[in-house]
Amino acid sequence: MAEMKTKAMYKLTYGLFVCTAVRGEKKNGCIINTAVQVASEPNRISIAVNKANYTHDMIMETGECNISVISNEADFGLFKHFGFQSGRDVDKFADYSADAYKIAENGIPYITAGTNAYFSLKVESKVDLGSHTLFICEPTFMTVLAD
Repeated sequence: MAEMKTKAMYKLTYGLFVCTAVRGEKKNGCIINTAVQVASEPNRISIAVNKANYTHDMIMETGECNISVISNEADFGLFKHFGFQSGRDVDKFADYSADAYKIAENGIPYITAGTNAYFSLKVESKVDLGSHTLFICEPTFMTVLAD
């Protein structure tokens, strides 16, 4: 039997996204690399969120989130802000520029600076993947922000 070369996993392509959620007064977001359209009739998107992320717990509890699609023009500060600190310790929106995000109709922020689209998602089902939870979601709103 041939040896399995796990380096092949690095050949899979991913985008990068800011996944945001709100629970009570708390707004939060984290960087994720897995958001995929998995069905078209009806339209469904799956996102995988690491269980270590505070955003994960918020989505588990509320069943809602937004994902903002990060563009090639995104500033490294975006990754630093949403990826290198935990919402358990920091209010990520307290010092985040009010010009860099807006609040969607579902009450959850979406990022406008360095992104080219966003989706509002309602969780339909969850799959436990060990380190991550796969959320299968219905898009309740989506729009293009930039080319």
